[in-house]
Amino acid sequence: EVISHVCSTDLYQMARANYLSWEESLLSSFIAAAIYEYVSEWREVISINDMLMTTFGGYSLGETWFQLSDYLHHRKSPVLKALGFMNPINELNQWLDRKKPASRVYPEPGWAGLALSVGWRSASETGRETFSSAMVGIDTQLIRTPEYGKPGTVKKVLRDTSLSELSIDVALRQRRPGDTELRNGWDEEVDLFARTVGLAWYRQTIDELGRGTALSIGLGSALSYLRKRPTVYDSRSVQVRLDPLPETPTDFRDKMAVAHLFGPVVDWTRFGRGMKVRIVADAYIDFALMNAFAFNAYSAVHSIEGMKTTLGYYGYDYAFGASASGRVDLDWGSFWLRGLFSAHAWDSADGRDRFQSDITNNVDAVDTRTRFLLKAGWRLPSMPMRVFIALEGIHRWGKIGDVQADSQEMRTFAGLSYLF
Repeated sequence: EVISHVCSTDLYQMARANYLSWEESLLSSFIAAAIYEYVSEWREVISINDMLMTTFGGYSLGETWFQLSDYLHHRKSPVLKALGFMNPINELNQWLDRKKPASRVYPEPGWAGLALSVGWRSASETGRETFSSAMVGIDTQLIRTPEYGKPGTVKKVLRDTSLSELSIDVALRQRRPGDTELRNGWDEEVDLFARTVGLAWYRQTIDELGRGTALSIGLGSALSYLRKRPTVYDSRSVQVRLDPLPETPTDFRDKMAVAHLFGPVVDWTRFGRGMKVRIVADAYIDFALMNAFAFNAYSAVHSIEGMKTTLGYYGYDYAFGASASGRVDLDWGSFWLRGLFSAHAWDSADGRDRFQSDITNNVDAVDTRTRFLLKAGWRLPSMPMRVFIALEGIHRWGKIGDVQADSQEMRTFAGLSYLF
C-alpha cells in the first residue's frame, strides 16, 4: 500500500510537470487508478483504498511536492537549486523542455517559509516508559498569490494552487535492547503532513505603510501520515494475510494514513508595523487507514479470529470520518510563536472487506485523536537561524465492541532551525 501511494504521487507529478493544471493532473491520477483496478487487476475486488488514496492522497502530496521542488528549481542559490532534485521528474522535464518558453515562466510566490530543524525530544505516554530521541524536520509553506502582503486592494478568484504546505518530522533513536518485539533501526517515528488549496476566493487590503489584511477562503485537500516504530509482526513483508494471526494480547503501535479528501480552508493574515498574525483553519471529510487504538486491549479479553482482515492481522482498519484544525502564527520582530489545535474522529468501514465471506466478527471500531502544539522561537541576530522550544500533547481514544482504551502523550522539544 505504501508503494502504491508513492506511485500515485509519481503519476500526479508526471502530469503536473508537463504543464497540466492541478485539476487535469488529479483527473489523470484518477483515470490511472481506475485503469489499474478495472483492467490490470480485473480478477481482484476493486480497492476503495487504492482509488481514494491514489486520487486524493496523490493530489495532496503530489501538489505540495511539485510546488516545493519547482520553487527550489527556480532559485539562484546553487544549494537551493540542487535541492530541486528532490523531484527528479520535474528536473528531467525541465531539462527536456529547456528550450521552450513555458519552462522558463515561473511567477514568484507572494511568500515562502522554509525551515530545516534539528533538536531533541522527550516523550511520555500512558503505559509506556519516557524516552528521549533526536529530531530532524522540515517545514515548508508557499503562498502562491503574487499580491500577498504587498500594498494595494485585491479582489479575485484564484483558480490555480494558492497555498501548499509540507512538513516532515522524524524521531531518531536506537531500539533499546529490551524491546525485542520492536523493529530494529533508528526510525522511532515519522510524521508527515501535506496540504494544498486549489480554488479560492481572495480579498486583500493593505495600505502604503504595510498595514492591512488578506483573506482567502478556498477548497483544500490534505494528507496526514504517522508511523511509530512497529512491532516485528507489523513490519514484515507479507501478502494480504499472514497465518497464523499475531499472538495475543497484541502490542501494535500507533500508525495512520489519512486522506483529508476535501473541505474548506480559511487563511487570514493581519499585517501591522513589525508584526504579522496569520490564522489558518480547515475542516475535511476523511478516508483513513487507521490504527484501531482499542485493538490491543480488545485482544487481551476477546478472540481476534474472524475480524476484518487488516484489523486482525495488522491492527488497523479502513475508516471514514472528519477532521478540523486551527493554527495561529505570530511574527513580531525576532520573536515567533505558533499555536495549533486539531481534532479527528473516524468510524470503521464495515461490509467491504476483501474476504468479507470469511468475516465472522464484524465488530465496529471507532477512533479519535486530538492534538495541541505550542511552539516559540527566537531568531538569532544577523543569522538565518532560530532557536525554539515546544510543548505538544496528543490524546488517543478508541472503542471496539465493548472495549475502550485511551492514552495521553506529552512531548517537549528544543532545537535549532535554519531558515531558507
